[in-house]
Amino acid sequence: MQKNIKFILASLLILIPLIDSLFIAPAFGIQWKSEQTMYLVNVYLMPIKLLMVLIGGFLLVRQARSSYQMPRVLYKKIAEMTLFVLAGLQSIVLIAVCVLYAVVGTNVEKYQLQNRISVYTADADTLGEATHYFSFQCTDKSGFYSLMPIATFNRLGDFSFTTKNNVLLIEHNDYSLKGKQLKKIDISMFSCD
Repeated sequence: MQKNIKFILASLLILIPLIDSLFIAPAFGIQWKSEQTMYLVNVYLMPIKLLMVLIGGFLLVRQARSSYQMPRVLYKKIAEMTLFVLAGLQSIVLIAVCVLYAVVGTNVEKYQLQNRISVYTADADTLGEATHYFSFQCTDKSGFYSLMPIATFNRLGDFSFTTKNNVLLIEHNDYSLKGKQLKKIDISMFSCD
């Protein structure tokens, strides 16, 4: 019975970080406070997920060593080997991500929030081209938010944005037209009901 509990605990410690890593949005897709906050939560969860996987792998190896001489059913052997491989692969990936965050830093500057307007900037390629996703953010009393897409732009360069009279004003430096440009987007249809 105790071996089953150790196996279940090891399985949970290995599979929970894997499931979280497979979600597109960070931290199981929870949307709390802002995109930037959830990105930082995900960054700080990386070492915790690594520790969980390492402990799960350690428990799995320890259990396998203690029951090495005992006959086991084929499906239990396959389950243990699968979990062990998953733990090993996850460990490699999580160590690489943790080292990358420690050496290069985070990309927290890609997230901006101002007056209910949330902007995420995604780098499309190494030539400096980027895609900017503008969204309207509504937050409930508990702090959970939802995003409504407003517009998507390519290559705005250096930009700033503000809202005035239900109009989103985006001032950007358009290098092809040589100078500051202003984009105006009506956001009167967006509201938090």
